[in-house]
Amino acid sequence: MKKFLYSLRADLLFSEPVSNHTFVLRSVPLSEPGQEPMRISLTCQPGCRLSETFDGQGNKVFLGSIENKHTFFSFCSTGEVLVDSSQRSSFGAAAYYRYPTQLTTLTGTLKDYFEANKVEGAPIALAEYWLTKIGTDFRYQKGVTTTVTAAHEAWELGAGVCQDFAHILLAFLRAQNVICRYVAGLTTGEGASHAWVEVFDGETWIGVDPTHQRFCDDNYVKISQGPDFSFCALERGVFMGAADQSMSAKCKLVEI
Repeated sequence: MKKFLYSLRADLLFSEPVSNHTFVLRSVPLSEPGQEPMRISLTCQPGCRLSETFDGQGNKVFLGSIENKHTFFSFCSTGEVLVDSSQRSSFGAAAYYRYPTQLTTLTGTLKDYFEANKVEGAPIALAEYWLTKIGTDFRYQKGVTTTVTAAHEAWELGAGVCQDFAHILLAFLRAQNVICRYVAGLTTGEGASHAWVEVFDGETWIGVDPTHQRFCDDNYVKISQGPDFSFCALERGVFMGAADQSMSAKCKLVEI
């Protein structure tokens, strides 16, 4: 078991003033077996009231709105988290986690690679096999993909970030009828948020990190989970205005 202090800050900039901005945030650690968030604080600028609920994936979500015109929006989540990866959750092993999504469809050269390299095995053995294959034949590189890049598109580019590694692994595992899901969260250190995969082995969920080619341990903190990234974005929103939007995020996870 480990105890961490975490912080997560995101800043959105608009190219011109916007108004009637309604948003959803997924920005605090999940509360589940093996992970206990404590003393959580979430603040927004410009200030607004937040209401909290849960989405269909079990993620805590915060809803808010800003009516007045503004050119920026930021939110900051801080707190402590206890993590014990030996106490794994068995909840939520829904059958729909077996099926591909728009971001994890197996097609094109990604499907060709899968057909040429697939093996048979139990879910965890398959996860270990594919994370090794992906780590060998796909490289980490920032700036070549976006949050809407599908697994097969990233594969054709030959490079991507943690989100792409996770989507590719999900595509392979789901093609072999494995129940698996996307996870967004934090790892120890300072920088960007991280993404990995959880595989259901028939009894519990096991975390697998294809970017680093390893299984997850107590150094991983879950923020959200779902079939793919689109269910786990830190922020989703709509507003009135013709502005372009940019977003930057910075995270920190330190053992205490």
